Amino acid sequence: MKYKYIPLLCFIVLLLIIGCHGNDGVKTESKGNGECYYVSGSGDDHNPGSLTRPWKTLEKINHTNLKPGDNILLEGGTVYTGTIRLDSSDSGEEGKKVIIGSYGNGRAIIDGANAEGIVVKNCSHFIIRDLIVKGSGRKEGNVTDGVYITVSEYFDLDSLELFGFQHSGLHVHICSELKITSIYAHDNGFAGIHVTGTTINDPVNYDNENIYVGYCIAENNPGDPTVTDNHSGNGILASSVRGGTIEYCEASNNGWDMPWTGNGPVGIWIWDCTDFIIQHCISHNNKTNPIAADGGGFDLDGGVSNSVIQYCLSYNNQGAGYGLFEFGAAKPWENNIIRFNISQDDGIVNGGSLAIWRNETAGAMRNCEIYNNTFYNSNGRGNSLWIYNNWPDFHFRNNIFIYKGSFLYPGQKLAKELFQSNCYWNLKDDQSIAGYKNLLEWSLATGNEKTGDSFVGIYADPDLQSPGTCSLTDPGKLDPANLTAYYLKTGSPLIDRGLDLKKLFSLESGIKDIVGTALPQGKGFDIGAVEHVYKK
Repeated sequence: MKYKYIPLLCFIVLLLIIGCHGNDGVKTESKGNGECYYVSGSGDDHNPGSLTRPWKTLEKINHTNLKPGDNILLEGGTVYTGTIRLDSSDSGEEGKKVIIGSYGNGRAIIDGANAEGIVVKNCSHFIIRDLIVKGSGRKEGNVTDGVYITVSEYFDLDSLELFGFQHSGLHVHICSELKITSIYAHDNGFAGIHVTGTTINDPVNYDNENIYVGYCIAENNPGDPTVTDNHSGNGILASSVRGGTIEYCEASNNGWDMPWTGNGPVGIWIWDCTDFIIQHCISHNNKTNPIAADGGGFDLDGGVSNSVIQYCLSYNNQGAGYGLFEFGAAKPWENNIIRFNISQDDGIVNGGSLAIWRNETAGAMRNCEIYNNTFYNSNGRGNSLWIYNNWPDFHFRNNIFIYKGSFLYPGQKLAKELFQSNCYWNLKDDQSIAGYKNLLEWSLATGNEKTGDSFVGIYADPDLQSPGTCSLTDPGKLDPANLTAYYLKTGSPLIDRGLDLKKLFSLESGIKDIVGTALPQGKGFDIGAVEHVYKK
């Protein structure tokens, strides 16, 4: 007798386990005490929204006021035409976020056609994940963004595929406390992922705060056909942000169909931001209009301050691997760091391995530490540096410059920049540099490559393992096994030849290199992005 109710008990437990879960590992469970509503192509909007009697359309979601802990689960593999629109009546709270996601087999598909797929205004404490959001195409009638979130906070966006929108796959505007992860944004117009504000002319304030972008891919976002007076075709772009991170992201093959012929797009970049870190990212094969500028890998642009690009790989970009630009923003460009990065064969069309430019008539640009990078350029023109104008307190230390053409782009001159303990190597063994016969002559004439009375510059083959051969695309594999091309060979003249930047200049120069090796390994610091590890 005491076992007669086991089947009913098991059934109840099973329902509790299934609850708001999909059956293919898609995360859809709520941690709050709200309702769980299901949407299915076979449903009816007059239904209560249960698993067995689901809703049918996105409009039903739009007419429902979502409360803390509520879940909206769309049946995987089903296409839902229209736009999910959320407003201030739809919000969660701390510990009870509202979740929108998929259940069943695969991800649900939201087809915004010529409009957005999801629009969120004045909401908080949301999770949107495990969805495919598509538009009709950047040249096929769509004129919007895929997911547009504005004036909202405490959001998680995870595991979304966004494509077919004329503007951006994901557009974040005036938001705070956002975590953006595992977004695959491709075949959009203006950008894959775009964070914006209104503070371009504000010398003090920022509109977005604490924005995290991680483990995302932005590829083949060619350009917005309606933007004919500015750049488009960017991978990941953020502006007006105080406190941001972009890490473990890949940007590739963006910008190839930009209509504008002036300034151009970049794979991963920021402007009008402060306290921002870009790290552990790969940006490659990005492009621009054939007669336009840019098309580079990474960029700290107008009004950026107190920010860092570190542990990144850039290669085969038409523009500079790393751009430091100031167009004339209201805030000063200052106190930024470029360290432990690699550039390989960038600057195919313009810019070289690293480019520095400031508008001659507007904006302030000063104070940048550029150290322990490896810049390799075997392109036909093959310059290491493209420097237009000269600005104070730009310091180059412990870098490797390998170039096929001239070290500095022809016609440009160095003035206020300071170089100390860098290695230079011309692939044609042309020892002239910056208009001088050789490195020593340049040093004696300018004071570069000296610490005190000691000459510390090196003109020599750095003896890298196999430079120019890296084709890595997964940022999670920026590790010793996959960056052997840029390891120093035993006996390299750069081992233990770097300056101790903390001791000499009070720089907190980091505790590891691009592959995670602790610094230093030997008697001193090495030159370049990868520290030599002694074999035991």
